[in-house]
Amino acid sequence: MRQVRLLTMAAAMLVAVALGTTHLAARQSVPGAPSNLNYVVRPGGGLTLQWTHSTGTFTHYVIEAGATPGNPFLRIPTSAYADGQQYGKLPELLATFSAAGVGPGDYFVRIRGANSVGESAPSNEIVLPVRAGCVAPGAPTEFTQIVRGTNGWLMWNPGDGGAATAYVVRASFVPNDPNPPFQFPLGTPYFTLGIPPGAYYVNVISVNACGQSAPSNELLITSPNNTPARTPDPAPGRRLPQPYVEGMVIALAAQNASMLQNPEVPCPTRAGSFGDATWALEARKTQRNPYIDAIVDGLRQIDQRFGYNAKPTRAWVPSIIAGDEIAYHFGSDPSEGSPNAFAVDVLAGHCTGVGVIPGNTSNRHAHVYRPFYEEYVRWTGAGRF
Repeated sequence: MRQVRLLTMAAAMLVAVALGTTHLAARQSVPGAPSNLNYVVRPGGGLTLQWTHSTGTFTHYVIEAGATPGNPFLRIPTSAYADGQQYGKLPELLATFSAAGVGPGDYFVRIRGANSVGESAPSNEIVLPVRAGCVAPGAPTEFTQIVRGTNGWLMWNPGDGGAATAYVVRASFVPNDPNPPFQFPLGTPYFTLGIPPGAYYVNVISVNACGQSAPSNELLITSPNNTPARTPDPAPGRRLPQPYVEGMVIALAAQNASMLQNPEVPCPTRAGSFGDATWALEARKTQRNPYIDAIVDGLRQIDQRFGYNAKPTRAWVPSIIAGDEIAYHFGSDPSEGSPNAFAVDVLAGHCTGVGVIPGNTSNRHAHVYRPFYEEYVRWTGAGRF
């Protein structure tokens, strides 16, 4: 039975892996070790691993799993992920991995970064408890606040353990209150709210069918207030949670709505010679424009961790930035060029409006808020900050 479980896990990992290459300078040494490996498990053998990227130049990761600590029976070099070579995009490398149907058991798992020179030291090793039924969630981590006046953005990362089906934000007037008077059930790992004037001690718990977690770290949240212009760094190797700023993006879009009426504003012509009309259109998307500048500038009033996505995914044209996406640097490493960032699409129908696609009579440029995780991100200030 044990062998069946191991083979099941191996097959699931081989099928599910979808990672690829970075596009950085020539390799000179082995990369640094990945860090902050964590997990979520789901009933029936589903799992997700997530980690913080290696430092240095890396081309792939190696997943190692064993039945005892430090003794992997399984090593999986990740294979390239490409989106069908659409528009000449290059393969991409993600710091996450998902699988389904893994046999029950306790697996000791770690990750190594790799390139043509060799492999890094291993990441932290975790015990991955895969069960036929559910597993109780772990306490949320990196509970973080951003306060601007009386507006608050609260966010956290899921803890290691079972997948949460709900969260409860709990607030009190005294620290470490076992029965906080204010409790807000949520289905998402973030909370955006207007905060009544006062001072509150706040934490978060995770909930699923198997139980509830211990509370997260507790924050003292005061209103009105202004937290630092740039959210402080997490511990080395850890990641800040993503602030949910859809409301701000909608408000900024409304303030700059006139820009979307002229396709040359969010999709300016790009000089150069390209293979065909489709590639010429793609080239227009990989540069700054006044609309994306306005969105980024507005969001940097909330947190100066917001910037642009350098998106080095085109093989045939220099990509300055993704002209329809923003990035949020979540790490403690230097921001410029960091792959440790979240990305959000803030412009729908990009480069498909009137005057851009021949014969198109419908202006499809519109604001949107779409966080995504299945694409390599590289943060940049684009020379502006």
